[in-house]
Amino acid sequence: MKLSYVLIAALTVAFGVSSFSAQAETLEQTSIKTNQRSVAKSTVTIGDVPNHEVFQETLISSIKYSSPDFKVNEEWVYSQTNQVDGSGTHRCYWIDFHQGGEQTYGTCEGAHKTAVKEDGSWLSTWEGKYRYVGGTGKYKNIKGAGTYKGKVGSKEAFIEEAREQIEF
Repeated sequence: MKLSYVLIAALTVAFGVSSFSAQAETLEQTSIKTNQRSVAKSTVTIGDVPNHEVFQETLISSIKYSSPDFKVNEEWVYSQTNQVDGSGTHRCYWIDFHQGGEQTYGTCEGAHKTAVKEDGSWLSTWEGKYRYVGGTGKYKNIKGAGTYKGKVGSKEAFIEEAREQIEF
């Protein structure tokens, strides 16, 4: 009889503790990035082919997510680009600064292409993949990945759209 009370107590504690453990939140969401501005850029011209350049740039953007609970004030992107005539590859590290003071951060890589029309106007398009590598506060254990695509031109404002699935 005493053993059955101990067993019942043990099971109650075990199930009671597990019911209080935090469940990870999973989100599938989209985002739109606008208002991108360059705050620092360093470029090196490579002489192997005409118009080959490599540069590092720090960019700050406004970003809005479809989930009302994932509120970001701004995003800082640290990119490395290798291109010829405005087309090539890029890699980046980014930090999102959330309204609650938390941060999320990750990496990206993709490709971009610039086309120039006869009238001199131009359009750059890009796409790639990114993944979260960490965060602070409630996002400390964030995991997830997504894809992005965007465009900017001499006659079009900067816009980038993304789709992601995350867990935190």
